[in-house]
Formats: sequence, C-alpha cells, structure tokens
Amino acid sequence: MSRVFTVTFPYKEKGCTALVSLKEEGYDLSFMVRYFDKELNALLPGGKLVFSLSEGIKTGPGIPEDLVCCTSEAIAGYLRVHHE
Repeated sequence: MSRVFTVTFPYKEKGCTALVSLKEEGYDLSFMVRYFDKELNALLPGGKLVFSLSEGIKTGPGIPEDLVCCTSEAIAGYLRVHHE
C-alpha cells in the first residue's frame, strides 16, 4: 500500500511543508520526503530524505539531525491523526 500526504512543521523559526510518500512493505514503513523549501532540499543528497522504520535513514550522511527529528515528529503526528 502506498500513500502520499503533506505535513507542515516548524523548523528554525519558520513553517515548513513537505510531501511524504509512504510505502508499506510487510511490517515495515518506508518514507520518502521532499521539502517544498528549496533551501531544505539543498541540504539533502538528491533533494529528498528517505528512511524506514526498520533501517533508519537511507539518504546518506550529513543531514541535519534537527531537520530529521522535526520531520519524523510531523509524520508521526499525521499518522496518529489519520490512522485507519
């Protein structure tokens, strides 16, 4: 099952929005995140953040930890509210 949704969250005192593609693979969830803010995309290899629950971050080194934290909290909040 795949799902696409947007999340909005604060990062460095400004509002950020990201497009999230969620893919269910058995018991694992995989996320591909693309930020609408070009400055944030420039921080990421390939302009996207990719991670899964089982493997963690797949994008590569050098990604700001606070950005990953804010993003994952926003995704978790979305999933809590929209749990089916």
